[in-house]
Amino acid sequence: MLPRILTEALEPGRLTLSAANSHHLSVVLRARPGDRIVIFDGHGREGQAVIVSADKAAAVVEVGAVETITRESPQIITVVQALCTGDKMDWVVQKSTELGAARIIPVAAARSVLKLDPARAKKRMEHWSAIAASAAAQCGRTRVPEISPLMSVNEAIADWQSQPVPKTGWILDPCSPERLSTAAMHGPITLMIGPEAGWTDQEESLAQSAGIKGVQLGPRILRTETVAAAVLAAVALRCGEF
Repeated sequence: MLPRILTEALEPGRLTLSAANSHHLSVVLRARPGDRIVIFDGHGREGQAVIVSADKAAAVVEVGAVETITRESPQIITVVQALCTGDKMDWVVQKSTELGAARIIPVAAARSVLKLDPARAKKRMEHWSAIAASAAAQCGRTRVPEISPLMSVNEAIADWQSQPVPKTGWILDPCSPERLSTAAMHGPITLMIGPEAGWTDQEESLAQSAGIKGVQLGPRILRTETVAAAVLAAVALRCGEF
């Protein structure tokens, strides 16, 4: 598989890469003039390119034909992930991107141990966006999932309510009688995943009152950072993608 570089501007012809992309290409990947790479814009378009100059500050490539290509999941899924500690959020963003999530919404839940003020939240969003971009490049996606600004639980529920029907909302609840394998899927899916200590009763009640259904993932309780990957993989299997 050819190395893939994400860039905002993508048209056939000569293209000077950003300093960050140039450094990654020449220093990290050790690419040289004449090597072939793939350039994509994160919005569905990509094209093969030949490296003209591997300058680590301003590499130049010659882009060939640009095509609109889709490698997206047939099911549009938004992952609403309650903030979790350490590098768990990084893992959720990376694996959700690889498994086809269209959007990821970080949420400040009542039991979230991680607390972010506006300044820290902005920095973390930038960090998670970079992880999503890198994961999209690595796995061959031509679209990078949207990382939404940090929301409250109420805001995330309102966001789901504002979406047109048909739509599906699931909140992970180990006590729910509904299993993922049989839960109805109509239109885009929003998946709500609680923090390490789980959702509060009030948060679950708010979600279910809005029409978001409780679903469980079998007899075992998964860690918060495992849930998105498990559900995305299960949905991909149900849709015939695997």
